[in-house]
Amino acid sequence: MIYRLPGIIFQIIIDVGAFLGYSRALDWKKARQRPIKFSNFDIWIHASSLGEYWMVHNLIRDFEKKGKKVFVSIFSPSAWEIVSKNEKYCGFIPIDRQKEIHHFVETINPKFVVIAKYDLWPVLSNVLYNKKIPYVIAFSQFHEHHHTLWKWNFLENKIYRRALGVGHQTQKSLKLWQKSNFSNGFFCGDGRFDSIYHFRKKWTPLDEIDVFKGESKLFVLGSSWPREESMTIPLIPKLSEVKFVIAPHRHQRASEIIKILDVPYILMSEINIYEKQELIKSRVLIVDTMGQLKNIYGHSDFTFIGGGFQNGLHNILEALIFGNIITFGPKIKGHWEASECKADVLGINSDSETLMQWLSNLIDLDEKSLKQKISSGQDFVNKNIGATERVMKFIGTNIN
Repeated sequence: MIYRLPGIIFQIIIDVGAFLGYSRALDWKKARQRPIKFSNFDIWIHASSLGEYWMVHNLIRDFEKKGKKVFVSIFSPSAWEIVSKNEKYCGFIPIDRQKEIHHFVETINPKFVVIAKYDLWPVLSNVLYNKKIPYVIAFSQFHEHHHTLWKWNFLENKIYRRALGVGHQTQKSLKLWQKSNFSNGFFCGDGRFDSIYHFRKKWTPLDEIDVFKGESKLFVLGSSWPREESMTIPLIPKLSEVKFVIAPHRHQRASEIIKILDVPYILMSEINIYEKQELIKSRVLIVDTMGQLKNIYGHSDFTFIGGGFQNGLHNILEALIFGNIITFGPKIKGHWEASECKADVLGINSDSETLMQWLSNLIDLDEKSLKQKISSGQDFVNKNIGATERVMKFIGTNIN
């Protein structure tokens, strides 16, 4: 049947990729070999990747505070290191095939399901529907030409109409949903704001980063790709009053960055073993571990967020909540927060000189203007918290 087609196509892509030796395909298949040993959950929460996991992080904690047993699943192996450390019950969602999904749902046996954003597959929807297990989509965001809204896309239309509710990050997305004749939408906001707000309240400084920074300004290149690195690295010898942190999106690429640096550097993975003088003399900290970047934002002043010259801007909220003044590339479609936070956006033809000018202007800025820029980003985050509470309220109202 046609609802099985997406899973079949994805299976073929993964199998071919693994056969050809692509690491991501191999990692994906290896992850599915982990057995699920837990069952009988009140709530199953699914997040595709690490970004979506942080959206539902506070939702998980709120359900647990209510005494609910929660199982958390992910799709992407890259999120496992963080999720497996944070969650008692977690695992990988299987490929969207009838046998695999049916066995998975039978095993964890949830009473209710929450899916982050829009990682809803047709076989999964069908199994939940037939088993009379209600599900909600939380923190979704649709633009005008999104394929889910196409009138002839009867497959996705059907599985989304089955949802008890579809929570939207913005009123604009909700209006598009209603305009497309869906009646199950509600406004919730973006759970990442709640997650980072609560993280900020519990944050404690890292002594080694304080020593490394000293009296210098600290510039972070966060979740970077080669394009952003090629713009940033030439600035390092030119700005002696600034220290730099480079955190590649794929931390395994740290060795590539080391090869092109000609200044003293330290590694985040070894931060605890350096002598104080090594920390002071180093110009660059390379983040070669997962999960530490948002801690470092608590020490930094200026941040260049990666992904804006690729196909997807990375998380800007982690830097904003700590008062970092940020910039990023222009490819921000689908990231409403990037459009509304009033940050400086770099043009598509920006180069190292463009970035140098941006940073120099900030360093020379008067104290009043600097404080205004800092508070602007923090205020933006603070006014958008509350998404988790809205989802919890919707579920509580609609489930006995």
